[in-house]
Amino acid sequence: MNEIEKTNKMKILEELQKNGRASNSEIADKLGLSRQTVAKIISNMEKEGEIWGYTAIFDPKLLGKKQYIFLVKLNLSENAGEFLKGVTNRSLIRKHEEEYGFKTTFFLNGESDLMILVWANDIIDAKKLLNSYSNQHNFSAFIKNINLLEVLSNFRNNGIENPKIIEEWTNLLI
Repeated sequence: MNEIEKTNKMKILEELQKNGRASNSEIADKLGLSRQTVAKIISNMEKEGEIWGYTAIFDPKLLGKKQYIFLVKLNLSENAGEFLKGVTNRSLIRKHEEEYGFKTTFFLNGESDLMILVWANDIIDAKKLLNSYSNQHNFSAFIKNINLLEVLSNFRNNGIENPKIIEEWTNLLI
């Protein structure tokens, strides 16, 4: 890929990050590219798995949910391959999304090894999810510790600013 193609790809990704619903024509007009060029670049990125999908970003409270974070410390000193096989299993990932409400999972370097964002009705449901997850599929053998945190408010989510940030933080702090 030459520098022009790389630059176009980056610009298109930036536009999609701002507005995932933008049409190829809208992106092309903004960037001074042809609609066909934009369509081809986006199509190639989707085929290559560089664009994972498109989604609406909204407050989970609209669904009666709260956000919780599991910070997980792992013990991978023995049989890390078995753990890797389990956590990268696509059917298990889908099951975790459905059964446990997993929304985002990060593999980390630092005090914690995993950060898992879940949606749950309340802290009791979040603790049930945590206990159920840590005890299933023999993952308990790999888990040293899990901390549970409740998310009180988001400043930004996937690069999108929370439109109610002033109202939320005023309610939290005053």
